[in-house]
Amino acid sequence: MPELRRAAEPDLPSIGALARWVWCDRYVEEGLTPAVARYLDEHFAPAVLGAHLAQQPHWVAKSDDGALIGWVQLDAGSAGPDLPAGAVELQRLYVLPTQQRRGLGRRLLRQARGQWPARPLWLSVWEGNGDALRFYRREGGELWGETWFELDGQRHRNLVLGWPPLEARRT
Repeated sequence: MPELRRAAEPDLPSIGALARWVWCDRYVEEGLTPAVARYLDEHFAPAVLGAHLAQQPHWVAKSDDGALIGWVQLDAGSAGPDLPAGAVELQRLYVLPTQQRRGLGRRLLRQARGQWPARPLWLSVWEGNGDALRFYRREGGELWGETWFELDGQRHRNLVLGWPPLEARRT
């Protein structure tokens, strides 16, 4: 069973490589354009990830042989459109494509929700990412609205999904 633990600075190069792989697998259909390459550098370079890691929790999943196979990035300070007070953004939940459909995404999502159980959790998902939308809806994500992602002058509609606080369900 994969190990889940808090990410640390030595994980950053592997997180960056995993993030680029998953992002390209999901969103790059026409080839790597300069705009895509810039986006990947601006968001997944180890220095960028390290700055975020110093302020917000990240979790990694490692295989039995120590290889990185999954990653969660949270942001408790991000603000989105019409969100409940105190909502925490699940910025990224990435699982290596070869490791998907084995329950790892569910474990990472539960870890993310458990980080701040008294706060709602939200994320945005590109409307064309059917696999992710099915997964999050199957895990109880409810439609909270929409937002837009822009890259190289092109707008892409994202759906905002969310979960109420875990602690609210216990009462």
